[in-house]
Amino acid sequence: MTNKPKTCAICREPAAPARIDDVTGEEKELAVTLRGMPVLVCGNGHRQFVNPDFPLLLLDHLTELDEPKLPAGSEKGLIVKHFHCADCGGELRQQADHRHTFSFDVALPQIDAFAVDLTTPVYRCSRCGREQLHSLKELRKLTPAALAHAFKAAQIPHG
Repeated sequence: MTNKPKTCAICREPAAPARIDDVTGEEKELAVTLRGMPVLVCGNGHRQFVNPDFPLLLLDHLTELDEPKLPAGSEKGLIVKHFHCADCGGELRQQADHRHTFSFDVALPQIDAFAVDLTTPVYRCSRCGREQLHSLKELRKLTPAALAHAFKAAQIPHG
């Protein structure tokens, strides 16, 4: 890999590393907040990802490494979905108990670490009282779109 200077994909001016303030993207009940995410910024203020694979690397990190650590129930039923506690098997309530923010420090290869917050409803088990997501499957369906909305809020063009 060469160490040639980075240039802006829009105006071809030199681009330098920077960090963006908190930006949030939402898809249905999931909000994804990127805190201190590294980007490249040119003198004209255009932003771009620190490398072209960044969106895919981040999505993969969230869905394969971070989200599986979250407390989540299991989903049953083909047409009418029922959600059950991961601990005791009791049915999770249909109405969310409250929204909870789960925070992760994300370190991608050759990219400075930054934080990602996932804010989503949590549901209380009717039997043991444990709070958890309805299911990881449900969360994973929303993550790509919420992340794309966060990138749009950060004013990073996609192409």
